[in-house]
Amino acid sequence: MYNKVLLGNIEALVKLPDNYLDTMKYPVFIGLSGGEQTIETVTFSANTYFSLELFKDYIHIVPINTNQKNFKDYSAEEIFALIDTIKHLFSTTDANWTVSGISNGGKATFLFVAANPKLFETVFTFPGGLFDVVPTNEWGHLKIVLANGKKDGYGWLQESKKSFEILLPIAKKVELMVISGQKHIISEDYDINQIYNVIL
Repeated sequence: MYNKVLLGNIEALVKLPDNYLDTMKYPVFIGLSGGEQTIETVTFSANTYFSLELFKDYIHIVPINTNQKNFKDYSAEEIFALIDTIKHLFSTTDANWTVSGISNGGKATFLFVAANPKLFETVFTFPGGLFDVVPTNEWGHLKIVLANGKKDGYGWLQESKKSFEILLPIAKKVELMVISGQKHIISEDYDINQIYNVIL
């Protein structure tokens, strides 16, 4: 069950693992919704794309855009402040985190990675891509899935393909998926685990 929590100046839906203990360290799953990342969109995304058995032992953080600033427009300093707040409030690991994003959230995923590359282990976008983010050799351990619906817009498909080609010689593993029958936003009845299971 998700609860709304204030993380510094950012609201988020947060779900802790069952039997959460402050004496244990937990990896974090950050889920970034699409659109304007309002509470309605975030709640839908949390229940449809980010509430997964695969990540049941993770702390789930799904940020809400409550200050009219989309997370794809956040600076490295703002992202680092959010990460620091998560670490301060919860008992987290210092590595092996996951970040996943849809559309505008997919644009933001690599901004989060760039702010602290060693923190993350896996990255999922559906859709998304690097856009203006330039990966470095600190990204060599990452496992990444770039997924698109086959009916997605041409620009998104091209961005995913371009990002795949840039990341392929750098990251540990990169997969490019084009999903038959799907549009820009993966439908509610699609088994989203098919994306996550590609590298998990």
